[in-house]
Amino acid sequence: MSIFPFIDSSSSTSTDSTDDLEVLKEYAYDFENNELLLDENGCTYLVEKNEALRIWIFKALLTERFHYTAYDFTFGSEYQDQLIGHALNSDVVRLEMERFIIEALMTNPYIKRLDNFTFENTTAGMKVSFEVTSIYGTDTILLAVKEVKV
Repeated sequence: MSIFPFIDSSSSTSTDSTDDLEVLKEYAYDFENNELLLDENGCTYLVEKNEALRIWIFKALLTERFHYTAYDFTFGSEYQDQLIGHALNSDVVRLEMERFIIEALMTNPYIKRLDNFTFENTTAGMKVSFEVTSIYGTDTILLAVKEVKV
């Protein structure tokens, strides 16, 4: 279930029970510079639990579903193709954006619920804020979506 398609995840369990889930781990990632983070020795390193889940969430939302052959069809989101460049009613944009986020993230067995979506226009697009309830607790995600306005 790693965001990196070259990592073999066959050793992880894939059941619906949260008791059987291994601790979620991802490579530390800097989304502003679009690169892996390095430790003081210049090596990549792993983060766990909520921090790893945040990385997975952002990568899933920023990756176009069905666009990259490295990822299976359950990974990624579809708002890029469906909302960018289309003139839609603001209520439709909100509902569709919420639906695309839910569809993209609820494939992850660590995530239990997504709540409290808010949308705000910016000069570049919109900001979406929502709460993620996972097996590690609750976290608030703030996503900047360029070229989409509500």
